[in-house]
Amino acid sequence: MHHIIILLFVMSLSFSQNFQIKVVGKVKMDIPVLGPYKMTFNQTVAPGFLKKEEKIEAERFYGRWLMNSETGEILIDGTDKILKYDTEEEEYWLQSPEDYFKKTDTNSDDKKSFSFSFSSDGEDEEKDTPPKFTRTGGKETEYVYGFRTKKWTTTIFFSEEKFMVFEEWFVDNLPLMRLSDSLESAIKTKFNPLQDAVEIEQFEFSSNIFIREMDSLTTLKPIPGHVVKTNFSVYEESDDPKVAVGFEILELYAEPVDTGYFVVPEIYKRIEKD
Repeated sequence: MHHIIILLFVMSLSFSQNFQIKVVGKVKMDIPVLGPYKMTFNQTVAPGFLKKEEKIEAERFYGRWLMNSETGEILIDGTDKILKYDTEEEEYWLQSPEDYFKKTDTNSDDKKSFSFSFSSDGEDEEKDTPPKFTRTGGKETEYVYGFRTKKWTTTIFFSEEKFMVFEEWFVDNLPLMRLSDSLESAIKTKFNPLQDAVEIEQFEFSSNIFIREMDSLTTLKPIPGHVVKTNFSVYEESDDPKVAVGFEILELYAEPVDTGYFVVPEIYKRIEKD
């Protein structure tokens, strides 16, 4: 048995050295003021290489003016700067690891973040009432973008008229995602001059995260596995959601390493940024 474990470890290491892993996903939101918008993310990682792209598209004029963008970044082991680029402007620039890993001011405005709150009617009474959780599903198998999943529905009640609903599709395991996270963490750790623990962006949006943050004492067990699709809605005294969010992993696969992919087009112009 010991020899089998060692063999599996060596095979996994060999696999990661010869392949790159690609993850493509999408987040759709419909929130007050900004309206509907879509964010598509595309990440490819290999040993010593990382390329991430993000595209934001809003439907309303104000949302387009404030949010629309198509950007990317490339990290290559052995270089001393992070390459960042703007696809729409066909420009690129270099960023130091110190600036790249500098902790952001959580109080500053962030066009990619959003928040919501319920109205204040009866707020004092609701503060003293912990949320209630219900969950159903997990029995029938459904195929989503080639993933073999089971669907769960989780509802978080703050009152009879104020609640959140999660529709989620989970797979038992996503080994390629774990390997992708490991490779991303490895190259970012090499670049990080602060020697802090490197935080990587998790491709996950699920009720497990919300419930854990809201009530650490809940007896509701987390849904096992990894979510590949989520529909999330917030309701407040209406049959129409106040906030609606959709998350899904569209592609997840491995392919032979192509180092030529981790570059920007030659027509891009280099610029300087503070």
